[in-house]
Amino acid sequence: MIIEDTKDQIISTRQSILDVAGKLIAQKGVKATSLSDIAKEVGISKGTLYYYYSNKNDIIYDIADIHLTRITKELLAWIESIENNISAEDVIRVVFERISTAETRGKLHLYLISDAVTSNGPLNKRFREKYREWRIALENGLRKVLKDRTADYVVLSYIILAALDGFTIQWRLGEEDIPIEGIANVISKLE
Repeated sequence: MIIEDTKDQIISTRQSILDVAGKLIAQKGVKATSLSDIAKEVGISKGTLYYYYSNKNDIIYDIADIHLTRITKELLAWIESIENNISAEDVIRVVFERISTAETRGKLHLYLISDAVTSNGPLNKRFREKYREWRIALENGLRKVLKDRTADYVVLSYIILAALDGFTIQWRLGEEDIPIEGIANVISKLE
């Protein structure tokens, strides 16, 4: 029983560290969030934090894995939910609305991408792997939605993935309303 309690405590503390670190990174950015900030917010000493994570990059990698897995699940759920009687335009509109505005693609996503493209090689590699997985998931979803079309599903998957990132940035900036319905209409009619 003591071993189980200890395992549960370790899991709980690690989750608290990740939750707090994710919140702080979303507020302040990767570079401005320190291990001291994380330890203080969790209510543990910096030494105790080192027991769970030996450096900030390990925390960032775990946060990124959780974050990227969540987005991947959203994409896969979208593909699974496609029904034969739903129009291609409706499916594409829903994916743009859900994924671009989802909290998982909010400030934390943008901070992690920024770190990945500017200075963090291992995080860059993780993002590249996930983006490839997302692009393939989109390609498969497009094949399912746009069946009987001669569209280039590979090219469309790149366009949609790039558009999702662009929409996420625009929504986070609070810019004008994006004409999602019109965009979905154009993409659904591509041959």
